[in-house]
Amino acid sequence: MLQLTWTTALPSDSPSPVVVVAVRDEPDAAAFDARFGRGVREAATAARFAGKAGESFAFTATQGDRLERIVLLGVGDLRDAAALRNLAHDAVRQGHAAGASRVVLDLRTFVGNALSFDDAAAAVRAGDLIAQGAELGSYAYEHYIAPDKRAPKSVREVVVVAPDGKPAEGSHRGQIIASAISRARDFVNGPAALVTPTHLAEAAAKIVASLEADHDVALVVLDRDECSRRNMGCFLGVAQGSDEPPRFIHMSYRPRGASKGRVCLIGKGVTFDSGGYSLKPTDGMLDMKMDMAGAAAVISAFEAAVRVGVAYEVHAIVAATENMVSGHAYRLGDVLTASNGKTVEINNTDAEGRLTLADAMVYASKLEPTAILDFATLTGACMIALGPRIAGVMSKDDALVDDWMAAATRSGEAMWRLPLPDDLKEQLKSKVAEMKNTGERYGGAITAGLFLSEFTEGCRWLHVDIAGPAMVSKPYGVATVGGSGFPVATILEFLSGDLR
Repeated sequence: MLQLTWTTALPSDSPSPVVVVAVRDEPDAAAFDARFGRGVREAATAARFAGKAGESFAFTATQGDRLERIVLLGVGDLRDAAALRNLAHDAVRQGHAAGASRVVLDLRTFVGNALSFDDAAAAVRAGDLIAQGAELGSYAYEHYIAPDKRAPKSVREVVVVAPDGKPAEGSHRGQIIASAISRARDFVNGPAALVTPTHLAEAAAKIVASLEADHDVALVVLDRDECSRRNMGCFLGVAQGSDEPPRFIHMSYRPRGASKGRVCLIGKGVTFDSGGYSLKPTDGMLDMKMDMAGAAAVISAFEAAVRVGVAYEVHAIVAATENMVSGHAYRLGDVLTASNGKTVEINNTDAEGRLTLADAMVYASKLEPTAILDFATLTGACMIALGPRIAGVMSKDDALVDDWMAAATRSGEAMWRLPLPDDLKEQLKSKVAEMKNTGERYGGAITAGLFLSEFTEGCRWLHVDIAGPAMVSKPYGVATVGGSGFPVATILEFLSGDLR
């Protein structure tokens, strides 16, 4: 982790190689000239730097007998969580590009009324978000890159200069969350030959082992035979085509003292999705190592939830498998029986994630949870509806949706609620079973949610389709190309609040 400190004045011990100054809109000329000189202001104006989000202007200044690189970064409204994370992320990236070991991020003077630390809770949250962004500014997946070919990561220290020191209280939490996001990214970025169901189970075991000395945590991993004894026919139907053995992973945590409730986090864990006999084309299959991004999120968020000491009992549940083609694979027209007895006719083997989630939801319901939340790269239809950066949220529990969406806003992760109209269940009717696993093309994200709603067993439930933001093709915000770690931050923020 970075050494992250907060101060109310620029460091006086020695000049810093890189000083990043946040600027919102065109700054006051007198204040700017007093800080940097009229010549710098005129040069910035000539370069059309106006302090808009995404703009930057860099120059070199003399401090004593040393040179200092000053980078003006245009920012949006810093009351927006995403803007705060992005600012710190970009500041650290500037430091790496310059080969600096220390970066100073100056939040004073040129941000107008966009940043206020008068509210203590808001100040601590700002510290959390800035710490997240700073840590993620160093992220890269380099498992298969030779050490001498890796992009240099020089920044070791970040000094944040702010009008008040209160945000420092949130920094450690933000660094824990960033570490969890990075772990989730590593899972998603790893090739399917590495990140198998067994790999996920072993990673869960290592996490629990690292926590058990100081926390009440436990791990249960069910193999194929045990899942069969529990009648998980939908999960095992998907798993039967692969030589890789499936693993049903259940991580649990109980807080010290009174618990606010029991929350089950379910992540889709299809470590590679060929589409089965409804075979994907090459372009559609190329990134299907990411089809376990939901599992990556809940396993990683579980570790962070324990480390920050959330007041909820937390259960992270993953039905992990591959979806492959073989002589043993499930077929179109097969009928699978879920662990709650519901029968499902298969009319698309590429709609496998909902089948694995169905048995996981029935399993979770037996824990008598306060709420079940599932996270899945479930449908391309959700991306058609909302684009590649926004997750779809579905539930009939308005209070649960409101709590979740508020947590997403505070975390800077983009989500939008989609409806769950009962009349579309007509599309899931089957002539030979109680239901089919897919409906018609139109409304595909919604009918997937409606399918899952048949396995809630009466529990409060919320579904998050992360098919778009789980994997990034072009960098934006704090996300680099590849796995994004979405929605780890929102899960942690949600678990830190109070469920209504």
